[in-house]
Amino acid sequence: MSALHVTIIGAGLGGLCLAQGLRRAGIPFDVFERDSAPAARFQGYRLRIDANGFDAIDQCLPDGQAQRLRQHAAVARNGGHFVTPALDDADVVLPPSWHESHTESPTEPAVVRHPAPQQRRNIARAKTHDGAPPGDLSMHRQTLREILLDGILDHVHFGKTFTHTTRTADGQRVAHFEDGTCSVPGLVVAADGTHSRVREHLLPGMTPRDTGNVCFYGLTPVSTALLVLMDSHGEATLMEGSTVVFADGFAVVVDAMLFRRESGTGMYATPNLQNDGTNDSADDAARMPLSPVSDYLYWAFIGPSQALLGREGMAAEASGLVPLAHIDTLTRRWHPHLRSLFAHAVPDTVRTMPVRSTASPLPWQLDGVTGLGDAVHTMSPAGGLGANTALSDAAMLTRHLQAVAAGEQPLAQALTAYERDMCERAREAVRLADAAAAMLNARRAAPHEAAPTSASTSADAVHL
Repeated sequence: MSALHVTIIGAGLGGLCLAQGLRRAGIPFDVFERDSAPAARFQGYRLRIDANGFDAIDQCLPDGQAQRLRQHAAVARNGGHFVTPALDDADVVLPPSWHESHTESPTEPAVVRHPAPQQRRNIARAKTHDGAPPGDLSMHRQTLREILLDGILDHVHFGKTFTHTTRTADGQRVAHFEDGTCSVPGLVVAADGTHSRVREHLLPGMTPRDTGNVCFYGLTPVSTALLVLMDSHGEATLMEGSTVVFADGFAVVVDAMLFRRESGTGMYATPNLQNDGTNDSADDAARMPLSPVSDYLYWAFIGPSQALLGREGMAAEASGLVPLAHIDTLTRRWHPHLRSLFAHAVPDTVRTMPVRSTASPLPWQLDGVTGLGDAVHTMSPAGGLGANTALSDAAMLTRHLQAVAAGEQPLAQALTAYERDMCERAREAVRLADAAAAMLNARRAAPHEAAPTSASTSADAVHL
């Protein structure tokens, strides 16, 4: 193999997946992360990994290690609901990225209108293999990040804030950091997210646009939720699977994160890694320990800022009690189960985030520099495709760099092919995410109001 060295800026999911792929391929690499430690900053909660994302991780991790995702994912819950704030069935259908077919190729565009009452449908039940959905896993984000850090900690450098790049005499890139240090010359990969410093340094005109949407999200411990959400059948309505609550002009996604039972206990818990059969005693000292995770209900509001932030103009990045108080006002006429869910949320877990998107991802075409994930193609979280697209980027880039390291093609040619394919996939993912956001934002009549006329139905159609 050649002397190719890869410098990855950012230790998020995409950057770490790429690092694992490079390790497996025998290509030298280093990861530079501005955070001071793996758990130094809030990373988010529930993350849905689809078949494409799982396949990408499987290609990059050492043989068999991807199965740890299944062992540490939330217990699969069949079913789920599209409901109104009163917990009645909602007249909606699934966008392509939420349907069970999302584990295959993206579906063709379609026009979705309000269905007749007899066509109401709940979220499709996913097909399973050995009791687990095929690539449709609900992961705690920090757990996934820790799995991706496992075995490469000696190549991940924390407390490194990128400033700029320079070129060597032979055209290789060197990344420089605020503390005065720099990287080994080679290829620089921007994996530093929506607010990428690498992108802003080299391509300042490609900043993602503000979509006008905003998210509130947080979690409620199941120990509390189970007491307040039990229904007459002995099971909490919102514990049956993914639930989407369609309000007037915005929506709320609720997902139960219940982890596997340990042997001999009656409580859900994350399995003990020392007994999961995936440990290699020779590597124990370098393994990334997994933080314990208690069961919780994840919830996220998404919709236009004017609908969610209100006239008082709450800050688009507020956290804690401020957005919780606003949620209490927004939901004052909602079903008591839902109000209890938000009332018992942990204030420190509540965040507000403006939604940004890259309208049409384009190849960077820079010598010695490329990117992946949100650094290149930020998208709305509505379609659940952002992280999976970044993971697929990592697997694809690994394959191209393997060909470079083996002397099968020059680096410039490999990057051109990678960026072309990445941007084609990303444009489709952005389209699907925007379509899902449009469906979530659609204004719907309350159950007691008159059904929409044919004219309003046509105007309210969602193009997927």
